[in-house]
Amino acid sequence: MPRTLIRNGHVVTVDGARNVYPGGWVTIDGSLIAGVGPASSMPAAAGFDSVVDASGTIVMPGLINMHQHHWYTIFKGLADGMLLEDWVTGLLLPLSMTLGEEAMRVSSTVAAMEMLATGTTTSLNHSVTTTTPALVKASIEPVAEVGLRQVFAKELRCNTPGNPRHPMSLDESLAAYEEEFRRWDGSAGGRVRLAMVIETNAHWVAAGMSTEQLITRGYELARKLGVRISAHIAGGTFSLEKGFLKYLRETGRTDVRYLMQLGILDSSWVLAHCIHNTELDLEQMAHVGASMVYTPTSESIRGGGIGPVSAAQRFGVLTTLGTDGPMVDYSVDMVEQMKAAILMQHVRHLDPTRISAENAIEMATINGAKALGMEAEIGSLEVGKRADIAVFDIAKPWIGVQHRPLSSFVTAARGADAKLVMVDGEVVYREGKLSHVAEPMRVIAEAEKIAREALAKAGLSGKLEGAWRG
Repeated sequence: MPRTLIRNGHVVTVDGARNVYPGGWVTIDGSLIAGVGPASSMPAAAGFDSVVDASGTIVMPGLINMHQHHWYTIFKGLADGMLLEDWVTGLLLPLSMTLGEEAMRVSSTVAAMEMLATGTTTSLNHSVTTTTPALVKASIEPVAEVGLRQVFAKELRCNTPGNPRHPMSLDESLAAYEEEFRRWDGSAGGRVRLAMVIETNAHWVAAGMSTEQLITRGYELARKLGVRISAHIAGGTFSLEKGFLKYLRETGRTDVRYLMQLGILDSSWVLAHCIHNTELDLEQMAHVGASMVYTPTSESIRGGGIGPVSAAQRFGVLTTLGTDGPMVDYSVDMVEQMKAAILMQHVRHLDPTRISAENAIEMATINGAKALGMEAEIGSLEVGKRADIAVFDIAKPWIGVQHRPLSSFVTAARGADAKLVMVDGEVVYREGKLSHVAEPMRVIAEAEKIAREALAKAGLSGKLEGAWRG
């Protein structure tokens, strides 16, 4: 097994003691971390197959993006000025009908490239379309080939009053999900895991897309297989006509309360957005161990509001970070999400102590690992864990003086400052080059071509107009 020494970096372990080692080191044997420590105990370079000089860098666990929609990446930059509800009807639904295997394959490649190049090593890919076995394959395989660790959250849908064209009954859909789980979970040397998507929010239920039977039986299968359940919760705008308030008035319950009434909310659930969660919702989530994914830039760019992540932490909810899909927000930069989380919560509460740089790093690393049930494998730099490591160059003019490297990194750096990224001990990105993609710009050009064809099919080519907009 190849042995690697990373030395002289500002090593941020995010371990149980939250050790930080200025001028520290990390050793890797094969795919696992073999040692971590301070400068005073640094091993000699002799005996290592490769030595990485990390002077002037932050060395930390690879970032964990807990909410992404990989195929959205080919439709970046088209949603300016759209509220979330208008975005769903005006972009998401028509474009989702145009996607085939090639679009999924290329968009998955681009998504993995972008995340690795910004220091993310694990992504939860939340499926929002109806996927066939061929589309699942086209979503999973390219990401594994590029080198990213992926939790593919496959949707559970069936023939319902609101989805009459779905080809499967609930029994058939449950069987199909289990077949995909057997096929993919643990594949690519363990870099692929499966989760389940069950959409339970009020507008899905009101539209007849999800039913109580689908939700409860899907939950039972998820528990049987030991997979996490990803769901959009309490999102959208605060609108009486078409947003969250409309369904709250109609049903008299929040999304979290609905899951509690069904008796199924527990630590299996990874609840994304939660913008309009009440304090009672947060208390219930904390009580049962459900986790929350905060996507600060996505929520702000659509005018959806500022999620109550600081309040959630005070109630004891496990809080994580995600970027959402690049068709909603245009960035998958998790360093940007850390900074945005701090800024948004300080503005919401008019209190500059709500989220610290260290807290934001926890949300982007170990908290995500815990929410996935993978904290024994990833999320911190500890002996025996997978060597998923991100090295960020912070010796840059735009970062400047390093009095407190962690604060400078979170508030002044960006994902593009990633210098070296490892997954399972393999260097998958170094100094602007992806190890498994020979011509990344060719892939992006192909993605642009596919996107333009999809926009034409959907009657949305007007979105490509480049004129200045006021």
